[in-house]
Amino acid sequence: MKRMLCILSAAVVLFGLGGTGEAKTLEEILREKGVITEEDYQEAVKDSDLAYYSPGKGMAIQSRDGKFLAHVGGRTQILYRFTDADDGDNTSTFDIRRFKIWMRGHVFDENLFYRLQLNLGSSTSLEDAYIGYTFADPFELTIGQMKPPQARQELTSFANQLFPERSLANDTFNVGRDIGIMASGSFADHLVEYMIGGFNGNGPNEDNVGDDHMFAARIDINPFGAVSMNEVSFGDEELLLNIGGSFITSNFVEEAVPDDIDDDNEIWDANLGEPDNAAFIAAFGDELEYELYTVNLHARWQGATFGAEYYFLDASPDEGGDFDADGYYVQAGYMIVPDTWELAVRYTAIESDDDEAPVPFDEQQYQFGVNYYFVEHYAKIQADFTHVKDDENDDEDDNILRVQAQLYF
Repeated sequence: MKRMLCILSAAVVLFGLGGTGEAKTLEEILREKGVITEEDYQEAVKDSDLAYYSPGKGMAIQSRDGKFLAHVGGRTQILYRFTDADDGDNTSTFDIRRFKIWMRGHVFDENLFYRLQLNLGSSTSLEDAYIGYTFADPFELTIGQMKPPQARQELTSFANQLFPERSLANDTFNVGRDIGIMASGSFADHLVEYMIGGFNGNGPNEDNVGDDHMFAARIDINPFGAVSMNEVSFGDEELLLNIGGSFITSNFVEEAVPDDIDDDNEIWDANLGEPDNAAFIAAFGDELEYELYTVNLHARWQGATFGAEYYFLDASPDEGGDFDADGYYVQAGYMIVPDTWELAVRYTAIESDDDEAPVPFDEQQYQFGVNYYFVEHYAKIQADFTHVKDDENDDEDDNILRVQAQLYF
């Protein structure tokens, strides 16, 4: 049979390539001549493609031996926001919230991987830039610029969020991206997952000043199997449960202030207010050390999703008194039409009212959302309404309406 197919193939190639049309593959010619069926054609090309597209993974280019692979894709969010401001200064604006282009894959060996990501939204910036090697499930080593181990919501891609944006609590206590080295892995079929690493501690695209580094670690427990970083339930027939926590310790030194610290680090931005060098020394002396703790509980099951996370910051400056701040969110969503229409609700709060706190805050947000999924997260529209209750500042109890379109390709 194989010999007969080879003879037929040769005959088709020799006598069926007349004309000046576009070059065709052997499989296409055999299909057009009726030598093979459409089913045979799909089976034949399935493993022979060197370039192909997968939703969410972009365009892939690979070598036939599988040793080299590059996925190239992008994600974008276009946002409309209307703010009914408590002080009467209303705003209505459109924004290219994000437009990210990324490339990832492996070279020489399937275990030697890399990732590059650029954000071309309101401003252009280098986000992810790292290489790594997977030795086995329990041990993977990554070096470069990435997100250090921290809160689960921060580690969950913006594309996979239940609401158009992460919570106020997360936006107040995350450390963003940083440059360093991280070990990660899992045991017992993802029952236990861990991440641990050392980083510069100044945010993305910044060198370290001095010889101190940020240390970060995270552990996750998944009693019923692996739980992907996704806040929405698509076809989860079995209950998925994640219990996790993280710990970060780091410092800011006056030699780095402010030029060598990026405001992607929200401990620096939201909690310290980005002081200049003179203001930093006056308030904290030569150095400010801090510890950041988070704990979380997330679950998904049959179209329902739940998430809760608590953040606690403890700061210790060289001069002046210690101060702390905390925050949390609780959120839930449910697919009223499976994989299509979803309702969501979230409450989030942050507080830092110590006398020594450089940026005091006491704010709550009540959020209600509705999502429509064309193709899961790959193409969706999200809308939400937020009521802000600010107990620290007068005239800032705003109402906010957001509508956001996302395309993930």
